[in-house]
Amino acid sequence: MRTRLVPALVIVAAVCVALAVGVAAGSAGVVGVRVPVSVGDGMVGEQVATLWIGDTAYGAKSSVAWRDASGSYHDSGWPACLSTPGEVKSVHFIGAMVWHGSGGNGTILWVDCSAG
Repeated sequence: MRTRLVPALVIVAAVCVALAVGVAAGSAGVVGVRVPVSVGDGMVGEQVATLWIGDTAYGAKSSVAWRDASGSYHDSGWPACLSTPGEVKSVHFIGAMVWHGSGGNGTILWVDCSAG
């Protein structure tokens, strides 16, 4: 009986260690995609924005995650720093190219209104 219990305890211990390492790595941001914050210029309309990095345009409409001027995080809504239609300069944002087939759309994932 004892010889069967030891391997089972070793397996349980290994699973617990692997779980703890995975949780720690995920919580610390070690695992996963960390897209850098970019700074771009662009145009803003009525709850629609296009920001440029080089030759690549990134867009958002209706709702996007954002941080306000006081540092509070909003998981949806429209960023206050993009509320006035017209030209915008030096907007801090995270964008990603969302590919489908051979084409892609530059998408604004997050806007930082506290940066400027």
